[in-house]
This record gives sequence, structure tokens and C-alpha cells, in this order.
Amino acid sequence: MRTSLRHFTSPSRRVATILARFAAVAAMATTFVACGPPPAPAKPPESAEERAEKAKIASAKQLMEKADEAYNAKDFDEARKLLGQANDLQVESLSYQISEQREKVDKRHAKLWANEVEPSLKDGDCKGAFSEMATPMRDLDSEVFVRELRRLVGAEALACVQMRVDEATTSGQFAKARALVGAEDTQTVLGPAQQKKLLTEVDTTIFEAKKAQLDEPLKAERWADALAKIDEAEKAGEIGAEGARGLLGVVRAAITPEIAGMAARAVGQGREAPKALEEVDRLIKLVRWEIMGPDGAPVAKDKAAPEVVAKKRQALAVWVEAQRVKMKPGKKAEKRWAHGKVAVLPPAKADAPSKRDLAPATEVWVLGQTKDLALVTDVDPAGASLDVQLERTVGWAPLARLAPKNTTEWIPPDDQLVGTRVWAPLRPGEKNLELGTVSAVKGQDVTVKRLADDKEIVVKRPTLRLGRLVPGAKLVAFCQAKTQIVTLEEVLPDQRTVKLVCEGGLRKDEVLPGLRARPEDLPAPK
Repeated sequence: MRTSLRHFTSPSRRVATILARFAAVAAMATTFVACGPPPAPAKPPESAEERAEKAKIASAKQLMEKADEAYNAKDFDEARKLLGQANDLQVESLSYQISEQREKVDKRHAKLWANEVEPSLKDGDCKGAFSEMATPMRDLDSEVFVRELRRLVGAEALACVQMRVDEATTSGQFAKARALVGAEDTQTVLGPAQQKKLLTEVDTTIFEAKKAQLDEPLKAERWADALAKIDEAEKAGEIGAEGARGLLGVVRAAITPEIAGMAARAVGQGREAPKALEEVDRLIKLVRWEIMGPDGAPVAKDKAAPEVVAKKRQALAVWVEAQRVKMKPGKKAEKRWAHGKVAVLPPAKADAPSKRDLAPATEVWVLGQTKDLALVTDVDPAGASLDVQLERTVGWAPLARLAPKNTTEWIPPDDQLVGTRVWAPLRPGEKNLELGTVSAVKGQDVTVKRLADDKEIVVKRPTLRLGRLVPGAKLVAFCQAKTQIVTLEEVLPDQRTVKLVCEGGLRKDEVLPGLRARPEDLPAPK
């Protein structure tokens, strides 16, 4: 059989074919690599700010390492200095670590100081130990250091102070005790709250001791000696200002019944009364009290005399003044009424300017009188002793202005009549009276301006009636198509309109100029 030549290839040709295939594979591989992902881009160079920040961090860490070395060497000041420099670099990521490292330094430093002063505290040298500790506590300006040192030495420091205070107060060295407790170093070491509590306890102990020392001069009524003891104690530093005020209060409490009794007993006496008043005033001044003067100026609370002293002293002063002006006491207090507004003179000084007025128609009682003046009180004195009556006096009032009857409906005195609203005959030929305001007074002639039209009419004083509008008053007004007698029910808030009740119960509003009054329906004038 014959075989085709195409199924047979020479060896050299097969080798060439294999090589060609390898070349194709290589070309494909090259093509594949060329089509793969691109290489990563090169990193950009660091900025100046980044390099600076890395340098700060490195510097801060280096400073912290050096601070740690100083801490281990117990050079705490150097450690704080280095940590402060590290903190000044303001590396936020390291701030907490720096704070912790600083706290560790402060606590260990406080422990060192606690060990240093422990022997002094045990030996009772509080002042020396406090002086040593107070300096770093103030200078370091570290709350951690102060808090830690107080924790470590607080109990021993307090015990030391209390021991020294007990020794000082027991031996009567009060100034020494207060000086130790009140010292600035004591406050720094113990803290303000603890020092304040301790100082309060010391002052209380000293106050009671000093108070006991006042018993003897107070019982003997040697008031000046008692006050001298207080002043000496304050000057020597044994008590403070508050303690001095408290002891002064003890003296004042003891002298109060003495002054009040002396003043009350002198009321009603003759020549002895002025001398008693001088002694009362001397004692009041001695214990640093003040009495409100004629000008009425208020006295500071810590200087004001007790009410019982002020009242009894006032009664005596009024009695002395009554003797000076030769007042004749009444057998019985007589009731009077102020006619118009009445200016009264001070009860203890009848020749001083008036500081008070009595309102028109004020009820008063006359306790005594001179030729022109009456000593009056506005409280019914029935049954009260003379000194109590004089305590309640209002002052000296002119007799001419005190009436024996109620003056509520009276026309005011001529000097106060201008501006007063009155009922007057202001229409020629008309009997009924009309409202107006007094504008001038000349003897018995009174000029009245009508409310209706401001026209001025001259009338005689006896024809006037006070223009008070009192609910229930009978008036004349136009009502139900005619003029009739009406009843005043109410004065409305505008003070120019009234509500009237007509015959039959009809109510209406009316302005003041529309009102009239019959003379016989109004209270008679003075």
C-alpha cells in the first residue's frame, strides 16, 4: 500500500514547529503582562507641616523620657520643668500622658514632704511643720500636690494643732491659741474649711472663758471695768471683732434693766430728773448705743438701743422738757381733734423744728399744756402710768388747733382753706349750694371757683360747707325729668362722677358740677 507524504515530516521540520509554538506562547505571555494592572504611584514627599509635627512629637517624647529620669532621681522640680516644656509643645495625642506623669510626680513629691515633716508633727512643732509645708503648697500651684499632702498629713496636723490649742487655752494664753489657728500657714495646710471650723471652736472656748471673767464686774455694776476687759482682750488678740461684739452684748444685756429702771423712776421727779437723764445718756453712750435724734435719722442695727431703753429714755427726756417749758399736767387726759393739718414739735425739744404733722380730724389726748402748747398722744392713755403715757407722746401741738369736738366736717383754718373743695351759694338767687374750689381768702370774704365753669364768686365764710361726698348723703339733682332729692350711692374712680339713687330706686350717673345741696342737709360749719 502506498502512504501519502503529507503524514510524514522530517525531524528538522518538527523542531522548527516546536520552536515556533514556544515563540507564540512567549508572545502571548508578553501580551498578557502588558495588559495587567498598572504599578502603584510613588508616594508624594512629606510637607513641611508634617515634618514639623513629627519633630514636635519626637521632642515631646524625649522631654517626657528625661522627666521620667528626673522623677526616678527624685529631682521633682526638674521633672515638672521638663513636663511643662513638653506640654508647651501642645501635642494633643500626648496631653493625657503628660498629665498623668505630672500627677505621679506631684504625688511622690507630696509623699517626700510628708516624710520630712512627720517628726516635727509628732514632736508638737506644728508651727514649724506648717511653715515648711506651706511654702511648696503655695509655690508649686498644684492642686494634686496640695490634696495629696493634706491627705497624708491632715490627721496628724490637726491633732498637733488641737494639742497646742488645748495647752494654750488651759494656761490662759488665748492670743497664742488664736494666732496658731488663724495663721496663713495653718489655712494653707489644713484648708480653709477645716481652719474655719477649728477657729470657731477656739473662739467659742475663749468667749466662754472671757464671759465668765465679766461676771464679777457686772454683778458689782462696774460697767466701765467690764468694757475695759473686753477692749484689752481684743487689743491683745485674745478675741476677734466678732467675739468682742458678743461680749459687748453680754454687758448690754446686763445694763438694760438698770438704764430702763433708772429712767422710769425719774419720771415725775423734780430737780433729780435732769440729773437722771444725764446719767442715762452716759450709760447709753458707755455701751456704745445710739438714740435716734430729733432729725429722725435711723440708727445702725448694731448701735440701736433696745426698745425698752429707747422708750424709757424718751419718756424721761419728755418729762424733763415738760419741766423746762413749765407744762401744767392735766388731772385727766382730755380728748381733742386736730383742726386742719397740725404741725407738732418734737416731744423732747419743744423749740426744735416740726418733723411731723397731724392729719385733719386726728384724735389726740392732751396730757398737759403750757400757755400756747399742748403735749399730746394719739393713743388713749387711760390707765397707763405717767412714764408709759410719755413714751407714747406725739409732740407739742398749738392749743388753738385742738378742738373739743370732731372736726371731720369743719371748714379748714384760713391758712389751709385755699384749694379746698366746698359747697357754697354760687348762683345769685339760688338757695341751694354748688360745688367749687376756694381760690382766695380775705377775712370773711372767700373767693370760690365754680366747678361748672371756673367762674370765681366771692361769698361769706359762714355760708361755706365742706365739700365732702359721703355715701348716703342727701343731694339735689336732675332725675326723671325733674329736680329732686337723691341719695349719693358711690363716688366713681374718676373722682368727678357719682352714682345717685333717685326716688323710686332709679340709678343714674352725674358729674360733680351737676350736683346741688340744701344747706340744712349738710353738717353745720364750725
